[in-house]
Amino acid sequence: MLAGIERVIAWDAAGRVRWPSPPNMNMRDRFENHYHLKACILDELSVAGFRLVAHNATDETSQDATRFVVLVDVESSRPLAFVDETWTYAQRTVASIVMAARRLARADAATLALVGAGRLATTALDYYTRLFRLREVRIASRRPETRRALAERARGRYGINATPADSVEAAVRGADLILTATNSARAVLEESWVAPGAVVATLDSAEPGRDLVEKADLFVVDSREQLRKELTELFGPEAPGWIDATVAEVVGGKHPGRTSPGQRVLIVTQGMASQDVALAHVVYQRALAKELGQPMRAALPEQ
Repeated sequence: MLAGIERVIAWDAAGRVRWPSPPNMNMRDRFENHYHLKACILDELSVAGFRLVAHNATDETSQDATRFVVLVDVESSRPLAFVDETWTYAQRTVASIVMAARRLARADAATLALVGAGRLATTALDYYTRLFRLREVRIASRRPETRRALAERARGRYGINATPADSVEAAVRGADLILTATNSARAVLEESWVAPGAVVATLDSAEPGRDLVEKADLFVVDSREQLRKELTELFGPEAPGWIDATVAEVVGGKHPGRTSPGQRVLIVTQGMASQDVALAHVVYQRALAKELGQPMRAALPEQ
């Protein structure tokens, strides 16, 4: 999964991903459900993909959310598959941001603070343990039982010294690596809590708080265009100018990334359609090999 994410980011850096204009479509219904449609063409795979997501405004990660990727063969323009991305969504979301954190962290980073203890945080713990030699994990969450459960999982499955923290501040202070994965849609961090050299990774632009977004030594995002409106609404028209680089620019060598051990790095990624389409294509190929899935009904003959 990590290799697939890094590969498609490298394609984007090399200009081998075709993007639509405008890049996405967003709607809301009268029940405050959100609808998102994104698309891209992956030249390396000769496949186009259209990603449709619909979810309640208060719970984007719900298992009840609609999440599909439609794959289309580029040469014939015929549909290849409708792929349910409920599983790949969590994998892509976490893999992309942890991979970016690994690129930008100090070599000796060993203490992880998780803010949130839900599905994404649980998935993230697995990726962080694969990419870093962790010595300590601190977990803060709204409910004591969820942070205790995740700490027990970390100790039992990964053999890591893991403790539930009584507050976000207690989890974050002194940590080398910080991930926020909540559905609060508001700031959960204070800039003063973040130590020199730390890498803060977050899936929501609001969670780091204005001071950290503005004062981070290196601010990296997955897409300037994708986050421009959101950053402007949250922090003002100057906020998009605080971005230093994209993940693709770092992976592709157009930006050096971290240049000193003491830099505080902030990464905000919400995932790119290219990653969703690439992982959906992997799932499609594996399903074909194992003869899984339901055949699509053929089009009706012309009258």
